[in-house]
Amino acid sequence: MWIALGVIAALVVGVFLWWRFRDPLRGEDFYKFHVERRWAWELILNEEQEQAFMAGLEAYDDESTVFLHREAGALRVYDPSMMVSLFLLAEQFAGLGPQALGDPAGAVRHLIENAARAETGGVLHLDDDWMAEPVDGMDKYDFTGAMMSATHAQGVDGGVGGYGDENGGYGMLTVLVEMPRHVARMYDDAHSHADPSEIRNRLDVYKAVIEEPEPEFVAGLESADAERSRFTNTLMYDYGRVLAGYRSTRPHMPHAQPSDVMSVVMARMLSDNLPGITWTRQPSPEQHQRAMELISTRG
Repeated sequence: MWIALGVIAALVVGVFLWWRFRDPLRGEDFYKFHVERRWAWELILNEEQEQAFMAGLEAYDDESTVFLHREAGALRVYDPSMMVSLFLLAEQFAGLGPQALGDPAGAVRHLIENAARAETGGVLHLDDDWMAEPVDGMDKYDFTGAMMSATHAQGVDGGVGGYGDENGGYGMLTVLVEMPRHVARMYDDAHSHADPSEIRNRLDVYKAVIEEPEPEFVAGLESADAERSRFTNTLMYDYGRVLAGYRSTRPHMPHAQPSDVMSVVMARMLSDNLPGITWTRQPSPEQHQRAMELISTRG
């Protein structure tokens, strides 16, 4: 009986997480550029600027392809392959003034082309062919899984988001030093609108998957996530350069778990400000320290 209840509980958690993280916008607006202005990087721009900026991104997407990690504040550019901070792009777009409003497509194209020329703060150049052959028996999927473990230390709070793309060769770690009380209240209020239906068996789990969440619950979560984004910061890192560090460090740690070796490499990259790792915006000392703890504290 206990085993059966445990399986059902695991299924319930799985259902919630599936819905919660099925896409960055958690709904039909995922493929739209023109959505409600809510994330911290969007608030850098006034309403007119933000609409023009999004129109410029949409135009660039028509020519090439981009993917917005909205909550993390990062833009995935596929050609040329790189990650660019949306905070950086928004600030630069605003700095162009009336020129950007008159030709948003040209302005965004200009900014992305500039990012492709030089890897500066907030810009991470990638290599889609970052893993040519398995390493320590790991393929790119295994490596990505180990990276997730390496960047989320046991017993350390503050890692509120993680993402890994084994094909693009990059990962992200979103850091929150401390949850503001008013944001915590927003999450509590959102969850108070969740459907309290009792989960008794697998059929109830399937019903929970099929049924749409309560609109008030969805709206509350989105508002809380948006408000929380004002206090978070995201670390972006290149798998290719982590892998290069792994190869050189592994001989000195022959008996360590792969994730432990990756932690050492990542901590060195972050502490020494080495190429291959960057933030979406300038981190506070507390954010930098919390990221170091998440990366280098091994359980």
